[in-house]
Amino acid sequence: MNSVTDLFEKYNLDSFDEALELRGNDKVTFVNDLNSLLKSICRIFDKLTTIFSLRGGQVLMSLAKLQSYEDIISKTDILNCLNLDRREKLIHAFDCLLEQNYIKIKKKSSKFHMVKLNEQENPDFALLREIVQKFWTSPQEEKDKSKLWSGI
Repeated sequence: MNSVTDLFEKYNLDSFDEALELRGNDKVTFVNDLNSLLKSICRIFDKLTTIFSLRGGQVLMSLAKLQSYEDIISKTDILNCLNLDRREKLIHAFDCLLEQNYIKIKKKSSKFHMVKLNEQENPDFALLREIVQKFWTSPQEEKDKSKLWSGI
């Protein structure tokens, strides 16, 4: 599947004349096509986040990814997820995202900040989170995979 339009045409999803009935292999093919499309969307997200000069997109992707298995996410967790070595690389991204109301930051102490996606004011982030958690591979995960493959 290369586009949403292809998916709609293949399964007549834009036709209201008949009900969509999928059974057996057709259902498996439909789910595989949908997953393929979502993976493509995630690759697009990944490309867009590297274009964003302030790394704000990467921070959003990391937050979405980390929310699947972390109750409390700190700025250090995001730094580690992105496999970055210096916090200074993300300072402007956090400021920009906070200013745009994309994230919420709670200060637990002067050095510890809890960070969350602001899904209340940006309901489309729920879909972003679902797609990213299922399909996006973070730079840290890529690094870990390469270590496994190289035997280090």
